[in-house]
Amino acid sequence: MATQVSPGIVVQERDFTNSRLQETITNIGAIAAPFLQGDVGAAELVTSEKELVEKFGKPTADNYEFWFTASEFLNYGGNLQVARIADASSTHLTNANSAAVATVKINNRAAYEANIEGSAQSYDFAARTPGTHGNALQVVTIDSGADQILTLANGVAFSQGDAVTDGTATGVAYEDNTGDTTKVSVVLDAGSAKFVQGGTVSTENVESVANWYDMQYTVAGGIKWNALAPRPGTSPFVASRGGANDEMHVVVLDKTGGITGTANSVLEKILYVSKAPGARTSEGEANHYKDVIKGRSKYVFLGSYEDGSDVYSYTGSVAITGSATAASSFHLYGPRSYTLSAGTDYNTYTVGNETQTYLDVFGDTETITIDYVLAGPSNLAKANALINLANTRKDCIAFISPQRSDVVGANASTTSAQAENVTKFFEAISDSSSYAVFDNNYKYIYDRFNDQYRYIPTNADMAGLCVNTTAVSEAWYSPAGFNRGNLRNAIKIAFNPNKAQRDDLYSNRVNPIVSFPGQGIVLFGDKTALRSPSAFDRINVRRLFLILERTVKNFSRNVLFELNDETTRLNFSTQVNNYMRDIQARRGMTDFLIVADTSNNTPDVIDRNEFVADIYIKPSRSINFITLTFVATRSGVSFNEVIGRV
Repeated sequence: MATQVSPGIVVQERDFTNSRLQETITNIGAIAAPFLQGDVGAAELVTSEKELVEKFGKPTADNYEFWFTASEFLNYGGNLQVARIADASSTHLTNANSAAVATVKINNRAAYEANIEGSAQSYDFAARTPGTHGNALQVVTIDSGADQILTLANGVAFSQGDAVTDGTATGVAYEDNTGDTTKVSVVLDAGSAKFVQGGTVSTENVESVANWYDMQYTVAGGIKWNALAPRPGTSPFVASRGGANDEMHVVVLDKTGGITGTANSVLEKILYVSKAPGARTSEGEANHYKDVIKGRSKYVFLGSYEDGSDVYSYTGSVAITGSATAASSFHLYGPRSYTLSAGTDYNTYTVGNETQTYLDVFGDTETITIDYVLAGPSNLAKANALINLANTRKDCIAFISPQRSDVVGANASTTSAQAENVTKFFEAISDSSSYAVFDNNYKYIYDRFNDQYRYIPTNADMAGLCVNTTAVSEAWYSPAGFNRGNLRNAIKIAFNPNKAQRDDLYSNRVNPIVSFPGQGIVLFGDKTALRSPSAFDRINVRRLFLILERTVKNFSRNVLFELNDETTRLNFSTQVNNYMRDIQARRGMTDFLIVADTSNNTPDVIDRNEFVADIYIKPSRSINFITLTFVATRSGVSFNEVIGRV
C-alpha cells in the first residue's frame, strides 16, 4: 500500500486482464488557448457558447481552431474550464490603461492583488484583462460636486474656494471660472439656503440658477448623469464619523463601440461607492470604491486611488482644494473621464505555446475538477504533455486529434497520404495510456462570426460524444456507433478512411471518424491509447472506473478517523455494495466483489491506522466486431438437422 504521511485516501486500481495500478468524472472539459480576452493563466468555468463569447471574445483567423474546439464541446452539453494563455513578451498581451503605459500586465485577479493593488501606480484605471479590446473602454466618475450653477448678469471672476454670497445664501466657488465669468458653480455652506434667481452676488444680478448635477454629462453630447442615477452624497459610514461627500458613481463605457458596436454605450454602473478606505455599507459589505470595483467590475481594475493621505479627515467643512493642510472632509473633484489605451494582443504564437498553461492551471486535482482535456490543434510535444497531465491526474481523459497538416492541405492530398500521416503521428507518441483517446480527423464547419468555412480538429467531438452518451444513456456505454456516435455541426470531414485504412488506424489506437452515405459522420471506434490488450483499452471501461473511483472515494471520506472494526467495515461495504448493485442494474458491470474484512484489514494494517478495501469488478464490454452467418438449405431439410451438424 502507498505510504501516507498525513491522513488521506489512496485509490488503487488493479487490472486483472493485464495488471496495473491507478487512481478518479462529472462532465467538465478543460482547454488552454490564445483567446482575445479573459483572465490569463487562471481557469474560468464556461457553460455556453454565449458565455464563451462574453468572457473570452469571438474567434479570429489566428485562434479559431482553439475557439471552436471549446464551442463545439459546449454544444454537446458539457461545461468547460477555460484558461487563456500568456505571452512572454513584455510589450504584447498588455492591459489598456488610462496613462497609456505600454508594459502593464495584469493577467488575472490574483496577479492584481499580488502586484498592483497595494502599490502606487501611474495610471488610475486599467482594463481587467489584457488585449486590444481594452482600448475601447472609458471610465467616467462623478461625486457630489457642486450644489448649484449661478448665471451672473455681467460676470464675476472667482477662484476655487472664494466666498460666494447673496446676503442669504452662502457658499464657496467650486472651481475657477476664468473661462466664463458669467457662470459660477457653488458649494453651499452647511445649513445655508439655496441661491435663487434675482439675488445679487458681488453687485451682479443672479439671472438664473441651475442644479449642478443635472447639468453634468458622462461624455460630451452623451448621457446625462441624472439619467443613470441620482446625485451621490454622503454614505452612512462617513456620516456617522462626522464627514461628508464621500460617495461617487463609476460608469464604464464602450467609448469606441468596439465591444457593443455602439459608441459610448454603458457597459456597467457601479453606484454609491465611497472614497473612504475601509468604508462599509449598512449591511456590512466593503464599499470603498477600490474594493467594489475589484469585486464587481467585469471590465476594469483600479490603479492609483485616494488613500488616507489625500482623502483628509472625516470632520470639518467640505474640501474645495487639494491642500493637505485643509481641515476638511472629502475632496470634491466632480466629473472625471479616463480613456484607456496601449492594450496589445498576442505576439506570434504557435501550437504548443499553451502547454505550460495546461500543466500550471489544470495540474492539481485538489483545486480543480475536470473529466476531459481538450487538445484543440496539436503537435507531438503538446500531445505527449497532455497525456502526461492525464496520467498524472488519473481522473480525466485527454482527447487528441492529429496535426492539421496530416489531414488538411498539401501534405494530405490523398486518403492514403492522410492515413499514413495520421498513423505516423500517433505512432510517435510513446506513452501507452488508458487516460488518452486519439481520433483521425478535422471537420468542416461554418464560422458565422467571420462568415466563412473552416476546418477544426475533432477532439472536442470525441469528448462531446462522451458527454452526450452520459445524457442519453450512461457514462459506461460506448460513445461510438450509429446510436450515439453521430458528430454534430459537421458539413464534411477532411479524411474519410476506407475499411482497410480504418483497420490500420484502429490497430494503431486511432479511432476512425467516418462519413457513411445516408448515415452521417460517425465515430467508429472506442479505443483508448493503451497499447496492450486490456479491459482499459476501451473508452466505456475507462469512464466506468473513473466514475466508480471518484464515487467510492467520496464514500470512503466518512471512514476517515472512524474505528477500524467490524461495524465500520460493514457500514462501508454495505454502502458501496448498494451503489455497485445500482451500477450493475444499469448495465455498467456484470459482477463485482467487495472485500473489507479481517482478511485484508489484518492487525498489522489496523495498527498502522490504515483501512483497506479491495473492490473487484467485471466491467461490461462494448461490441466491436459482429459476425453474421447466413445459411441456405434445401427445401426438405429440417433446421434441427442443420443446426445439429453445425
